[in-house]
Amino acid sequence: MTPDETSAWQRLCPRPMAQVDPLPAIARHLDRPDTARRLAAADASRTPPDDVLADLREIGVASVYDPASATAVHVNALNAVAARHSGSLAITLGVNALALLPLCITGTPEQRDRAGAVLRGGGAAALLLTELEHGSNLARTNTRVDSDGEGFRLTGEKHLINGGSRHDLLVTLARLGDTDRFGLFLAERDDTVTALPSWRTLPATAADISGVRFAGTPAEPIGAPGDGLTILQLTLALSRGGIGSLASGAASGALAQAVRYARERDVYGQPIVHLGAIAEHLARAAALDVLVAATAVKATFLINALGPAAAYAAAVAKYACCELAEQTVGEGRAVLGSRALVEEFGYAARVRDVLLYGVFDGTRHILLDQLQWRLERFAAGADRSGDGYPVLAEAYSRPPQPLVRAARLRLRPYAPAPAARAATLAARTDRPAVAALSTLLTGLVDLVAVARRCGRWVTDQAWRFSAAAVLAEAEALLAAVELIDPGCRAVVGLPGRASAADEAALGYALGWRGAELATRIEVLAADLRADGGAAAPDRLGHDDLVAAFAGELPPARAALRHWLTTPPTDGPDRDGPDRDGSDRPGPGPDGSGSDGSGVDAATGASAAGDRLGVGTR
Repeated sequence: MTPDETSAWQRLCPRPMAQVDPLPAIARHLDRPDTARRLAAADASRTPPDDVLADLREIGVASVYDPASATAVHVNALNAVAARHSGSLAITLGVNALALLPLCITGTPEQRDRAGAVLRGGGAAALLLTELEHGSNLARTNTRVDSDGEGFRLTGEKHLINGGSRHDLLVTLARLGDTDRFGLFLAERDDTVTALPSWRTLPATAADISGVRFAGTPAEPIGAPGDGLTILQLTLALSRGGIGSLASGAASGALAQAVRYARERDVYGQPIVHLGAIAEHLARAAALDVLVAATAVKATFLINALGPAAAYAAAVAKYACCELAEQTVGEGRAVLGSRALVEEFGYAARVRDVLLYGVFDGTRHILLDQLQWRLERFAAGADRSGDGYPVLAEAYSRPPQPLVRAARLRLRPYAPAPAARAATLAARTDRPAVAALSTLLTGLVDLVAVARRCGRWVTDQAWRFSAAAVLAEAEALLAAVELIDPGCRAVVGLPGRASAADEAALGYALGWRGAELATRIEVLAADLRADGGAAAPDRLGHDDLVAAFAGELPPARAALRHWLTTPPTDGPDRDGPDRDGSDRPGPGPDGSGSDGSGVDAATGASAAGDRLGVGTR
């Protein structure tokens, strides 16, 4: 399978999509041109796509996030499938799983049963955290809950809530009276709940991003009334892997639409895909696409196996996938030129929508704060668990397990040292770039140790965050090597080979992003030396590292250009049945089943460091 035929998340997923029911049927429905037209119309009118949502409920989408049947694999696969088509649709569906995670973590069977009944009856759930005055600092929440002797009642306002004016189940963070304790409470919309006006957002224009006012609304605690922030920490440890899957769907949709456009657009006597500069943008987008997907898939299967113990992988996915997905869309924008900014050509929605994921459930700064803490632990040599690959191999082989079970696991956090993992991979492949990645990660950890000794680590948050960003993107490279390199797939227990296109994209990613990361570490070291602190060791051998990485580029570029200039054949998949188990022609590469321009030919419609913090719901 190639990017012409399916998304990178689906191609790299260790489990065939046919085993993740009802995702194949949902994907087929979203592939239909009429569905793309309706999603585009909803975006244009800034109204939720109720007709498409109704179709998906008929197919059984509620089973994906119903606490009785939800799994991390199903939830994140839905995120990737939906986001490939529409950001508005993706977050409107995705917020259900997010809101119900607290019920999976510590809710009662009665609460979960009630939520499931609402979902199966056509209802939806929302998570109410943010307030305008306090942004990401949830410890300053003003919404309060008071006991009336018989139960609890909510008072206050929440804003920038996904589903705020429409969704039925309202999982709400509130302060317990006048105390400094917080709880998560389950309420249902009634006449004490006022829907506040919607906000006009740049991305996801058809999503209901609005507010809620409570006036003595009956509510019941989820878990112990004072455990709200603890439950929320566990919730985000699970949900942030799902944001990575949203970003992956967005990246794959952007790549596919840009490839189709470049193959069809002829302004100089032949399709522009034959122009070197255009082909290079597409090669970069393909490389970024597999990095995003590999990172999201890895987080998904670790969450499925380990629950909240996979928090490090989820944080990496939340940061790296969103960062790299935005760059993927940027490469596609360079291919389409001015048409990427014209609504009627469809790509403009991708430019807008991808911006949401980086602030959804935690801004970049919040995630970098978590990652810099983990990087400091790596530099202190705190981890003694080896490379962790037996655990990862078991995670990739494990079938989807109930989210209620995974969410309640309390295992030792899984965060084996990345340098140790890279060294294991380097021993299983003859690629100099993988050995260079091991050297790069060792050098990063050594540099952080120097920064800690000279005091720069403590005093310079920006330097710490820059180092943490390098760590996250290096982890994305590791995830892609594990899932795509033929020798390294065996390390994580995966049989067979990835597609030729994905292997070429991995080579390009190693050559391009590896060399860039080596340069960024060199800049961090030079900054440290220029600051008058202890001399940073020059153990990286920057020029040699860059050469080792860049050696991947010529063969990868040649292979990717061959794929780009060889359109897929019509009819059933030439390599066998699709991963969803069907034997049918693939949809249009933009995921819409349209002519690939993002415009329906008949109608012209476009295809679609605080205590605890989050971004827009």
